[in-house]
Amino acid sequence: MDEAIGNIIDTLKTTGLYNNTVIIFSTDNGGAVTQGGNNWPLRGWKKTLWEGGIRAVGFVHSPLLPKQVQGTINNELIHVSDWFPTIVEGLAQGDINGTKPLDGYNVWPCISSENETSPRKEILHNIDPLTVIHNGTQWENSSFDVRINAALRSGDWKILTGVEGSVGWVVPPAYDIPNIPVVVENQVLFLFNVTADPSEHDDMSGKYPKVVDMMLEKLARYNDTAVPCTYPSPERFADPDLHGGVWGPWR
Repeated sequence: MDEAIGNIIDTLKTTGLYNNTVIIFSTDNGGAVTQGGNNWPLRGWKKTLWEGGIRAVGFVHSPLLPKQVQGTINNELIHVSDWFPTIVEGLAQGDINGTKPLDGYNVWPCISSENETSPRKEILHNIDPLTVIHNGTQWENSSFDVRINAALRSGDWKILTGVEGSVGWVVPPAYDIPNIPVVVENQVLFLFNVTADPSEHDDMSGKYPKVVDMMLEKLARYNDTAVPCTYPSPERFADPDLHGGVWGPWR
């Protein structure tokens, strides 16, 4: 990958395009610990809603960036859906008024300035009504079924529902210390201040029940606008073994 990216940068420079190019590089999710990935000190891994599975790192590189922000760290809240309006409106000065209502925001001002904050204040990480912990403990008078797998970030707060509390932290081998075990029976709801506690050690749900209620109301409102999930039954005639070992139209 390093060589391929280097080849792209070299080509941009030799063709005279580099000085008018913005390079955006981002991971899509946390590492899979069963495949050599590691997310320490974050909790969890790929395919989980803990920070180790969803907190992504990336960078924006360009000579078009002001000198004062080049080489700096930006901790503003940015989601993958923000890249489309950021590139079209923020960089290309295009018009997005003709598009459907967008979930994303133009975050170029907060990337290209030291003082601008992100317009994004929330990230709905997921609501998966097909993944449910049926024996999980319900939250009293909740407007959202907390046994459903979901996560929401709002400001400093993050709520997780329908998750296994036994998901912990995988320590890199070089640290020569054991993994940190977690034993939580039946609890499926967790609340964290992920600004102060990005590694999700201190569950605040018992201390701040009103914050939990507020976050669950937000999840319920998001869920009311969701399109129902549709998972068609398996189609045995699509099996590549029936078509010369390749995926393709089967009807």
